[in-house]
Amino acid sequence: MIARLLLAVLAVAAVPLAVHGAAGPSTAAPQAKRTCQVETETGSRLGGVRRCRSAAEREALKQETRRVVDRIQSFKATMCAPPRPAC
Repeated sequence: MIARLLLAVLAVAAVPLAVHGAAGPSTAAPQAKRTCQVETETGSRLGGVRRCRSAAEREALKQETRRVVDRIQSFKATMCAPPRPAC
């Protein structure tokens, strides 16, 4: 009888540990609020793709896109073919 009681107590104590983990509540930072937008591809009649990002992720993507555009535009003058000599 005592063995069953002891087993029941251990089972009741083990269930919350198995569900929540032995370390207790997590101290990780809470997730930033994410918003979703549907992005359509230019020239496509198909539906768009749903992208969910936080404000920080959107800002990082915007800055990276700006850097790429600036880099492409800075090389634009050097990528032109040399002028043809007059015949």
